[in-house]
Amino acid sequence: MKIYSWNILCYNTKFKEMCDFIEHLDFDVLCLQEVTPELLACLKKMPFHMVSHVDVIRLVSDKNHEKNYVVILSKHPIANTGTLQFFDFPFPLHTRFFIALMKPFHFSFITERGAVYADINLGNGVLTRVFSVHLTLWGPHNRAKEFEAVLGHVQPGRPAIVCGDFNIIEYGPMKILNWLLGSPLREATPWYPERDLFEERFVAAKMHNPLKGKVTHGFSRSQLDHILLTEGLNAKRAWVHPELHGSDHNPVAVELVT
Repeated sequence: MKIYSWNILCYNTKFKEMCDFIEHLDFDVLCLQEVTPELLACLKKMPFHMVSHVDVIRLVSDKNHEKNYVVILSKHPIANTGTLQFFDFPFPLHTRFFIALMKPFHFSFITERGAVYADINLGNGVLTRVFSVHLTLWGPHNRAKEFEAVLGHVQPGRPAIVCGDFNIIEYGPMKILNWLLGSPLREATPWYPERDLFEERFVAAKMHNPLKGKVTHGFSRSQLDHILLTEGLNAKRAWVHPELHGSDHNPVAVELVT
């Protein structure tokens, strides 16, 4: 039983390559983030069960609002679905200046952040709740709040798999991005232990991270992408797919013990 997660990058120009990769990938469940309307239309034509929800609306300009989606594709029937709506947060003056400066690199203000989940029978007669989430880039404290919101939809005693891009920055010099995007300065220091704090949250939620220690995003030198398993679900193996197919994130996968 193979579970994949992949942030495809909303500005990915290798559209046909992405579609071919997804259509021929050996998966049981595939969670995607930053899916464009064009790719969403392509996915709907594939022979999979699917659920989607708005990942984020990018406020590129007053007249140009671009929607991205989180998606779950499954080769097994989906019994039930649900969505989460995250909160908006204020942008300090220096963050507004930074976003304006970075517009040539596709930075923009955002709103309507959300996530999606699906209850899927993975072959053992038990419904497993699978999440596709994309935690905010706008600071560790906001990422933590969004993760807690996800946990609010994990039912005690019921198996769950939380997949997605968590944006946890591990490489010290990259952590200045936290302050530039609105976090307190202490969260931007190279020694700020966001990874350790999140691993503690995983343990408290009785989840484990089979991909721990692997780099899934080359530029940030971090494990941004996760597939978390609740108690009772065990990983036979976990790996990072080597081919990017136009994304800045590697696809990640976990094969479950069945």
